[in-house]
Amino acid sequence: MTAHVSVTAQPPGLASSSSAGIGSALDRIAYILLCAFVFDLPWGEYVPQLGGLVLGTWIGLLAVGVMALRTAVTWRRRILSPLHYWMLSLVAWSALSIFWTLDWDSTVTRVGTYVQLLTMGWLIWELAATEGQVVGLLQAYVFGALFGSIGTIYNFMTGVTAAQLASTIPGKIEWETYRYSFAFVNQDDLGLMLALSLPMVFYLLVSRKGSLVKLLCWLELAAGITAILLTGSRGGVVAAIIGLAMFPLAVFRMPRCQRVASLVACFGLIACGTYLIPQSSWIRISQFGSELSEGTLTHRTLFWAAGLEVFRNHAFLGVGAGAYGSAILRAVDLPYPAHNTFISVLVELGVIGALLLFALVTSFFYCAKRMRYLERCLWLTLLVTWTIGVSALTWEYRRATWLLFGLAAAHAYARRRDELAVVYRVNRVQPMHAVRLEHGSPTSWSGYELHRH
Repeated sequence: MTAHVSVTAQPPGLASSSSAGIGSALDRIAYILLCAFVFDLPWGEYVPQLGGLVLGTWIGLLAVGVMALRTAVTWRRRILSPLHYWMLSLVAWSALSIFWTLDWDSTVTRVGTYVQLLTMGWLIWELAATEGQVVGLLQAYVFGALFGSIGTIYNFMTGVTAAQLASTIPGKIEWETYRYSFAFVNQDDLGLMLALSLPMVFYLLVSRKGSLVKLLCWLELAAGITAILLTGSRGGVVAAIIGLAMFPLAVFRMPRCQRVASLVACFGLIACGTYLIPQSSWIRISQFGSELSEGTLTHRTLFWAAGLEVFRNHAFLGVGAGAYGSAILRAVDLPYPAHNTFISVLVELGVIGALLLFALVTSFFYCAKRMRYLERCLWLTLLVTWTIGVSALTWEYRRATWLLFGLAAAHAYARRRDELAVVYRVNRVQPMHAVRLEHGSPTSWSGYELHRH
């Protein structure tokens, strides 16, 4: 005898609704993890360590895991923008340099770093689809910079110099004993990371309404500039001056009380610089002009000359990603980095790699120019600040650089409340064209935020 069991089929809409709910919850979890990762970025490069990895790495791995789970559940992804293809091209060319590199181990390590950074850019693109989400990540970076600034000031107040911190690392030596940093972060790197937070501060002061957020932004403005001066980073000071150009561009959009507060903050910064910053930092910063015209910029010009000499023999393909130090070892006594992002890319990846980087940066400037006024001021200031700052640092593989790239791409295509909906490619179905959320007729929007007709 055969038993007949009635089976009730689950409605397709119910299954899709359940998947959408799970995907939305996973998106929120991943976004919180991404905010924590961005908060950790300005100061947590070396500490704290858990299981041999720094905290930021663990947070990033968790975010990637959650996003992988979300993708498996919903089969949903955003279509990449042209900016991402330029980033992918730069990473792909770096990977190809494995076949002709002068230092295979360094190139493999560098390519692995690039893959991680590209993954971070993808996370930002997937999780920051709206303008509010992009602003939330900017806010997380400013708060992380505030934490690093306060830590640097605390080290100064307790007399813990960067040289003393470096002395606890085997094999690392710091000769300048009067400079200050936080959590083993290099002083020049910290100076530029804090300088990048200054345009974000002014943008948040204008665009955000919460009083607590604005108070923390004002604190970061004062603490950030103080910490940059304490690092003694001449490049950081120059980058900070460029970053402060955001102030006159945004001040007229602030309420009158904030304009008065900004003047009080300026006087407070002058007083802080006069009485708090040690004389040794002022002397080092004041030597920038003479170092630029007559000196070697702390031996940087020697590294540049050695790298350009190597470039003559490897102009087209380069010496391989990450192989700069090995390539100039004959000219200098140690495998120093280039201390210039553009020269580093030119020597390591050749003319092709340099052109890819130039196209990438130019595309960002082009997208920034097409934004609304306040966002245009923010990203043009940030990109110029980054360009000036990395002219004395090897930052093409640093997390802060690729965070900036990822945020710029996300902000350029972010959805505002009254604009186009961000609809994803679902179940591998090719979307057709776009539609507005609240008003207006269907229209195209750069071909990226699409929905099926």
